[in-house]
Amino acid sequence: MNTVDATHLKNHLGSVLQQASLGPVAIERHGRVVAYLIPARATGTRSTRRRPPTAVHGWTRRDEDRATALCAGGDFRPSRWLRAGDPRLLAGIATMLASEHGFDRTRMLALAERLDPGMSTAANFARWLATSPVHAARFLPSLRARMRESQPGAPNPVRRK
Repeated sequence: MNTVDATHLKNHLGSVLQQASLGPVAIERHGRVVAYLIPARATGTRSTRRRPPTAVHGWTRRDEDRATALCAGGDFRPSRWLRAGDPRLLAGIATMLASEHGFDRTRMLALAERLDPGMSTAANFARWLATSPVHAARFLPSLRARMRESQPGAPNPVRRK
């Protein structure tokens, strides 16, 4: 097993990582081994840590219309939302709707938690906002308009010539 001291690791990280890809490398500090670098393939297990959130690419107008229809439809069963698309994206939308007038906050947060556990926490929702293609300034007015259209007895806004 190769051994390097912490200062060498700090100054030559790339070469030490290359060594570690071939076999275990012990890291010493003040003459004592404090850590080991091991090859990723040698671990034999996949990491259970969640990946950092990434932006959903390809959010199209059609996707936005489908999400708007889902929200305006009033069907907030988790099974329906799980079939509707990316659970993380939809959990973020449910969390966003929890603060909107006309939506049951408790129910929306419970839905968000069912779709993506932890989404209703401030830190996770902030990460979702930072990486999400959904923009509240566009999505919420579109949703409100869709909800007005779907109300029974709503006037038809189409002009006739």
